[in-house]
Amino acid sequence: MLRIAGLCVLLALGGAAEAQTADTEETSYAPEPEGYWTGPMNGPVPETLTGAKVIDIVALQTLLKHGNVATIDVSNKPRRPEGLAKDSPWLPLPQQVIPGSLWIPGAGMGAIEPAVEVVFRKRLDTVSASNPTFPIVIYCHERCWLSYNAAKRAVSYGYRNVYWYRDGIEGWKAAGNPTDEAEPIEPKRAGKKAS
Repeated sequence: MLRIAGLCVLLALGGAAEAQTADTEETSYAPEPEGYWTGPMNGPVPETLTGAKVIDIVALQTLLKHGNVATIDVSNKPRRPEGLAKDSPWLPLPQQVIPGSLWIPGAGMGAIEPAVEVVFRKRLDTVSASNPTFPIVIYCHERCWLSYNAAKRAVSYGYRNVYWYRDGIEGWKAAGNPTDEAEPIEPKRAGKKAS
């Protein structure tokens, strides 16, 4: 009987150690870089963003409840899977966003295309009515650098109430919140209408 109880204690301690390791892995943060992140876009992100406020789901819901805030998804557009035959049909899933969000793909890259930067700046100017204190929430996916870069970029443009929602659309959905579908806002390309 004592031997079984000892085994149960060891198993419980082992489970606690595994849980602690999992918690540590999930809460490991990358150091905040001086410039924009140009490495792999998925992985541990910083705990902070100088000049912006990092928020969780409760803070985000509070901001949205009070209204007068812009939400911007900077997720990249899905890419056609490699190896898919050229004549095979491919239809990406619709982009799911926090209701009312603008979707500006490319705005979160470390090195941003000049045309995308023009679109990003113009949309920030429009949603804020040129008010640098207007609250702007920027997000993409969990453990993704795109929203970090875009929020940092908004701060560099002079916006003083930038909120970085690090948990992204996955955190929003996990809290049981609804989503909307969004169309990308992109620079005008030859043969395409401007967004």
